[in-house]
Amino acid sequence: MITLLHETRTPEYWDSLYDAGYEIGPSTADEQQWLRALVGIEPGMRALDVGCGKGELSAHMADWGMRVTGLDFSLSAIAAARDAHSDRGGLLDFQLYDVTATRSLVPAPEPVDLVICRYSFEFVDSPRFMVHLSRWLKPGGVLHITSTIADRMPHGVAHRGIATARLAELCDVWKHVTVYRLHDNLAGIALRG
Repeated sequence: MITLLHETRTPEYWDSLYDAGYEIGPSTADEQQWLRALVGIEPGMRALDVGCGKGELSAHMADWGMRVTGLDFSLSAIAAARDAHSDRGGLLDFQLYDVTATRSLVPAPEPVDLVICRYSFEFVDSPRFMVHLSRWLKPGGVLHITSTIADRMPHGVAHRGIATARLAELCDVWKHVTVYRLHDNLAGIALRG
């Protein structure tokens, strides 16, 4: 059985999925509209896309004029992202990096306006990630999460969502919180310090 521990600790698991053609569903127009409105995206803003996969959302953000770095710990995902989105010039970069690792990101990113975790927060939510997050985000920056709600997921895949108890903890820590429903069990969460 695949578990959260297995999925967060083994990039080889994700490499095998991406090598076999694994695709995360594309972001919808509604999802992109919510993201742009809640973050107040403007050209020149900087973003980190944590768990970027093949880089589809990173590329959209670069098309909006943002300078985006996509991070993933799957070499296959990063290679696919670089191949698919090499036409964005200096606005888009993809780096192989495990945000839960003990070493620092080299080179350390300059502070960013947005850290986005689309279907990845449940895999990177750790004390170490939160330490990185506090260094990466500018004052007033936004952590944007797109995730299923774990409590509403079938037993075998509940680990692929954010638990309502964890969501409540995040709401208690961040000054400004917006939670919105995208469809069915999918939620968008914008957290601003």
